[in-house]
Amino acid sequence: MKIKYLLKPRNFFKHLNRINLFFATLALSFFIILSSLVVTGKLKTFDDNLLTKIHTTLPNWFIYIAKTSYFIGEAEVAVWIVIFTLGFLVWKKYWNEAQVLALSTLSILILIDKIFKPLFAIPRPINRLVENAFGKSFPSGHASGNLLLYFLLAYILSQSFPKFKVYFYSLATFLIILMGVSSAYLRVHWVSDILASYSIGYIMFIFSITLLKSSENN
Repeated sequence: MKIKYLLKPRNFFKHLNRINLFFATLALSFFIILSSLVVTGKLKTFDDNLLTKIHTTLPNWFIYIAKTSYFIGEAEVAVWIVIFTLGFLVWKKYWNEAQVLALSTLSILILIDKIFKPLFAIPRPINRLVENAFGKSFPSGHASGNLLLYFLLAYILSQSFPKFKVYFYSLATFLIILMGVSSAYLRVHWVSDILASYSIGYIMFIFSITLLKSSENN
């Protein structure tokens, strides 16, 4: 039986422009290099010092912003954002966008939590300022998942409201950076975890929008 609205990408690489390919390759290279440094322990002192520097540089009241930002980026909150967005996209009959969003967010969750974290098995920082941070540290699903989610939302909104594209991406970037800084401030993740996760999230974002472009009008 033919499924009318099933995602049907065609000529995927034709829709992957050179600029996106260049930055995705750059992000992949950065992730590989950073991973090798983390696994060999060469960034341990750097990470320790950077967490201390972040915590001593930012004012004491930043902890309230950090905890709020970290909460907003939690998987339990992100999943409701995804569900709400999927419901809206289906209601508006944006079938391709809904499928790409669902596929991408599920894929990055599996990639980080089921493959990368067990593979690298890097412990989290000690003396964490939140109680619900468990499991391994590298890379951060919190950072990669939210980068993918908010950039995808910015992309989808930009297609309908192109005049506001800069504002959508600026807001997404601000939220992602704030979540990253908050994770480091709360000692939930090492800075290397967050930077590596940004790389993965960006690669997945490029893959997702290319998948969406290659599925349009099919």
